[in-house]
Amino acid sequence: MLEELEARRAEVIKKAEECKRRRTELNSEASKWADLRDELNSRIKEAVAKAKEYKKQREEYEKLIEEKKEKRNELNRRASRYYARVERLRKKNDLASIRAFERLRNRITELEMRQQVEVLSKEQEKKLVAKITELRREFAEMQKELEKDKKLKELLKKAQKYKEEADRYHEEVLNYVRLSHECHDRMVEWFKEADRIREKADEAHRMYLEAQEAADEAHRLFVRYLRDIRDFNHVISGLKRKIRDDWNFRERIEARKQARSIYARFREGGKLSTEDLLMLQKSDLLK
Repeated sequence: MLEELEARRAEVIKKAEECKRRRTELNSEASKWADLRDELNSRIKEAVAKAKEYKKQREEYEKLIEEKKEKRNELNRRASRYYARVERLRKKNDLASIRAFERLRNRITELEMRQQVEVLSKEQEKKLVAKITELRREFAEMQKELEKDKKLKELLKKAQKYKEEADRYHEEVLNYVRLSHECHDRMVEWFKEADRIREKADEAHRMYLEAQEAADEAHRLFVRYLRDIRDFNHVISGLKRKIRDDWNFRERIEARKQARSIYARFREGGKLSTEDLLMLQKSDLLK
């Protein structure tokens, strides 16, 4: 029975050592996943911070766009008032339509802006430049005709002055719109990057939880095995003590038997050896 108990205790000790080793490995793995998760979370914060910077810059551009639009619209209104006076004078003098003149001017501005902002092939750009050149020539001829009238020329000059100023503000609006779109695109890119990193961080956190739960389970088993080992030690120690006590008891019984035999021989006048006398002394029969 003692050997069986000791064998079972040795088996439990082996399991406890295995759980302890497994717990150490799992805690190390959990720590690695936690470090990776924390690193990824830090990168998420950086990405979100970048996105917010572009968002703030975009909002500033939007404010500038509104400011420039207001100035552009006011200048266009002033230009329109002068063009209206030019139109009235044109009708009185039966000159070419100022509206056609203005439409032509707007068309040239539109094509020039397209040339600046759109990505065109060489063939497309060549055709566009040719069209702009043709319209400019037509515009110059109309303008020359209109400027024959001095009063109309003066009104047209003022109208064109405001229109040119309005066009400059319009170019600024387009530039800020472009910059705003760039900021928006970069903002979206950084938010998407944050989402991509967040997926990895969530996965790292999931792996951390799994490793930590497994480590906790290994620790729970380790503690249970330690408790079982203590129980085995208690039972085995008690059993050994009992066996030892039983052995000493048998030794004492045997010694007393031998002592009685020697004492009986002594009483009958038998000769005792030194060893016999020591045996009698140990058995307390001579007291």
